[in-house]
Amino acid sequence: MENKWEIEYRDNAKEELEDVIKKNSDLKELIIQRLEALEDFPPDKWFELRRHLGHDLFTSDSQIVRISGEADFKARTVFINKVTVRRKLQ
Repeated sequence: MENKWEIEYRDNAKEELEDVIKKNSDLKELIIQRLEALEDFPPDKWFELRRHLGHDLFTSDSQIVRISGEADFKARTVFINKVTVRRKLQ
């Protein structure tokens, strides 16, 4: 069994995530799927990956919920920097 990556939140990302779920409860399952995908870094879907200045960055730009951050392969840790919703509720 492969070890899962740790997920850590930087700055206000944890509060942003909680706020997104509170205001958009219909997106909770989608968010959980995305976070679970990050536990198996690199994720197979939903995220775009790129290397910038020696860091592996990820983002879900084309998704309703945008999750962005970076990964540390040595520590097997994904750092979430920002969580936002890219839609307006009707």
